[in-house]
Amino acid sequence: MTKKDKKQKVKVKTVETKEGEKIRVFEDLDSFETYLRGETEDEEFDHVHCQVRYYPPFVLHESHQDPEKIKESANSHNKKFVRHLHQHVEKHLLKDIKDSLGVPELKFKDKSKEENFNHVVWRYHAPTAVRDREFLVHVTVECHNDTAMVDVDYLTEPMQPAVQSEQVA
Repeated sequence: MTKKDKKQKVKVKTVETKEGEKIRVFEDLDSFETYLRGETEDEEFDHVHCQVRYYPPFVLHESHQDPEKIKESANSHNKKFVRHLHQHVEKHLLKDIKDSLGVPELKFKDKSKEENFNHVVWRYHAPTAVRDREFLVHVTVECHNDTAMVDVDYLTEPMQPAVQSEQVA
């Protein structure tokens, strides 16, 4: 393996929304996790918004790492696909996010699932603190009815300290 192969280039684009918010969009899961580790070290971890769109590892494994060979049935209408995706999210993606943040005790207790004909969406929320800075982590995972691609939206926002109003006696 040459030095060129060892250096992984982070595949990311920065997109600006109409509201002026900058969102980093990643092409693969490894680049996303590398970015999260870097942000934790750079003190920018409590105000991050990024997205990643990728084929889940179990789908690539079935197709022998060739996206051209992915079955058309690998989508949100397939119960086996949805079950495997949920297991991937719970056991791997969220665990990797915890490890990337350096907070192994992070628990995503506030979770929900929304299912309709076009897509399945899982939402995870958890408050946490890193280096005495409290913030909320929001992770949204979405799969669609026409592709095996998975969309992950990762957002952290600082927790607002409780404002105590002065009572006049």
